[in-house]
Amino acid sequence: MLRTFDFILMGVMVAAAVVTYSIKHQADLKLDSVRKLEAEIKLEKDTIDLLRADWALLTQPNRLHRLVNAYQGDLALAPTQPTQLSQPRELPMLRSQLPQPPEPQGMSVEDVIAAAMSGSKPGATLGGVKPKSAPAGQIAATGGVPVPQPRARVTRQPVPAPVVRARPGDESGDMDETITGSVD
Repeated sequence: MLRTFDFILMGVMVAAAVVTYSIKHQADLKLDSVRKLEAEIKLEKDTIDLLRADWALLTQPNRLHRLVNAYQGDLALAPTQPTQLSQPRELPMLRSQLPQPPEPQGMSVEDVIAAAMSGSKPGATLGGVKPKSAPAGQIAATGGVPVPQPRARVTRQPVPAPVVRARPGDESGDMDETITGSVD
């Protein structure tokens, strides 16, 4: 009684059910990953809020004033002088105001960029011979005679770290002990 057409329709229905189920399963997996990402974002936002609150507590002017008074002898802090602040004319100029470097002879900017992207040296394809420069700090040519130039040696004296000693009773009775720990 069943015909071939009925078997074909049943096969189409089973295939449609399998496709629908697989799509639903994939959507559920994507929904789970979205929920995980939202939870991570919420955790990061909460962490940022906590860090901002901690920063606000640590940078309270009265707390900083107490710490400056407590460690004045050890740190030798001094107020900022007005001459230590830079003026706008002392700041470097904007990139748009910088002079443009001269274009290499026989090459356009596009050629230089293409050579840099390909890893070859600019001008290598032009067939021109470029004079080699001496290695930095080793030889300087004066009148055609190479003269060795010693490199400058930089020596730094180690800076001893200041010894910070806590004085009893400096931070008693405030929130510093609960938030940042006691220095006693």
